[in-house]
Amino acid sequence: MQEVIAEIDTWRQQGRRVALATVVKAYGSAPRPAGAKMAIADTMDFAGSVSGGCVELAVIDEALEVLETGRPKLVSYGITQDMLWEVGLACGGVIHVFIEPFDAAREVFDALRARIRAQLPAVVATVIRSNGRLGRKVLILDDGSVTGSLGDPELDRQVAADALAALDAERPEVKTYRLGDEEVELFFDPYPAPPKLVILGGVHTAIPLARMAREVGFRVVVADPRAKFANRERFPTADEVLVAWPEEALARVGVDRSTYIAILTHDPKIDEPALKAALNSPARYIGAIGARKTHAERVEKLRSWGFSEEEIGRIHAPIGLSIGAVTPEEIAVSILAEIIAVRRRAVPGGRPQVTATEVKRG
Repeated sequence: MQEVIAEIDTWRQQGRRVALATVVKAYGSAPRPAGAKMAIADTMDFAGSVSGGCVELAVIDEALEVLETGRPKLVSYGITQDMLWEVGLACGGVIHVFIEPFDAAREVFDALRARIRAQLPAVVATVIRSNGRLGRKVLILDDGSVTGSLGDPELDRQVAADALAALDAERPEVKTYRLGDEEVELFFDPYPAPPKLVILGGVHTAIPLARMAREVGFRVVVADPRAKFANRERFPTADEVLVAWPEEALARVGVDRSTYIAILTHDPKIDEPALKAALNSPARYIGAIGARKTHAERVEKLRSWGFSEEEIGRIHAPIGLSIGAVTPEEIAVSILAEIIAVRRRAVPGGRPQVTATEVKRG
């Protein structure tokens, strides 16, 4: 949605009617994933893409019909090899595209626009298959509050609960509900808050990590209680640099499910309170630098503070994917790769647990 908002606003200011096309299902090697959008004005101008060029002209024709009738529709396209050859794409598959008049759910779209501009999370749930509810739409916020209605209080409640799961997964999905004898299909389109990386410890590895994370779309905060480590000279690209202890830093920046925490100081005086504060937060990712023996010692300390095995298991340690990294830049790559994998749910569930018996005593 972000990529077409500006054009939609311009067209509406000019008095144009606008349709919105969204990929709601994608199979095989489809050119664009579920959630991809294309806005179409009644002048046949368009912005965004649903297929990378394969079916855009067909979607424009369908959108013009939707604007004339005022009725949304779900259309399917098989991306054939002949079509791909014409546009120079080396992929195929099938996409299902939902096309709707933008102004049919103006209240929901206006509320969504405000959330996106404020960088706050929300989910849009749209009925894409139904006898009498096609195109109905609600906006669900991360606190469970709902704008709009699907026309059935029980369905609204079920959809609100499922929307929060989709928001946490940061992945569009389609779910089917039964209302009496009818099956109703909804598309969940999550808009999570922009991901935020909080680096606790302004050490050498943190410098390339902060730069790389910014380049791939993270809001980056670096915090260290030592001013010589946390300053603008070392971190010119960071969004925020704080001279603060971990608990204070996390409280100041705010931690939610779009927050990723990398603990890098390798100093128990900082790392241990950092882990304690991180585990008491809803952060999606917590990683800590240090050798296996070092982490085993931390685990014993965390257990003594009352943290459960499940809570301790949230920690990725040693931090980063095992790629044989040696230099600070390579280590930063391994850390960022692990963070991205967790965000995209590409990491297998569960990590080996360090037991107290693994702590070697002198």
